[in-house]
Amino acid sequence: MEGLRRDAARNRDRILEAARRLAAQGDDLALNAVARAADVGVGTVYRHFATVDELEEVVVWDRFDELDRVLTMAGPDRFDRTLTEHVTLLTTDPVFEKVTARSVAVLPQTAAKRAALIDGLAQVLEEAQANGRVRAGVDATSVLLLACGAAHSIRSAQLTPGSDAAQVVLDVILRGLRP
Repeated sequence: MEGLRRDAARNRDRILEAARRLAAQGDDLALNAVARAADVGVGTVYRHFATVDELEEVVVWDRFDELDRVLTMAGPDRFDRTLTEHVTLLTTDPVFEKVTARSVAVLPQTAAKRAALIDGLAQVLEEAQANGRVRAGVDATSVLLLACGAAHSIRSAQLTPGSDAAQVVLDVILRGLRP
């Protein structure tokens, strides 16, 4: 992060790395637990992240970046790939799902990433509608709601995102969006 001393930047990186490890293990990102996992004092964690919500948001910024890359990839199936990747990320990363489900982002950078995601999805959606791949009257917010619902269903059924059963869920949604 810009403007941090090298030792402070190293500590921040250690905190984020530890938080990602804990999240990958399915553990909550309590600031005390993150401090222990990062081998730093809890005060150090609080200097970088005033709340768990802030930490969670920063931990998943790379997920927004992954979706942005998918949104910018060309091809006639761009909409389908975007929806599939979004559902996969929501299903495999509960922290990302939690952050995207918040009505209001805590950090302005997260709000900007969310807005960019919605704008990018709206562009991909408009392109898919113009090419006859998605019916008129569907907006980006509706697609995001469908992605969240599909991810919740897949996770609740304890399905693997790439499994045949999970693919059926995505196929039903995609067919329902067709003209």
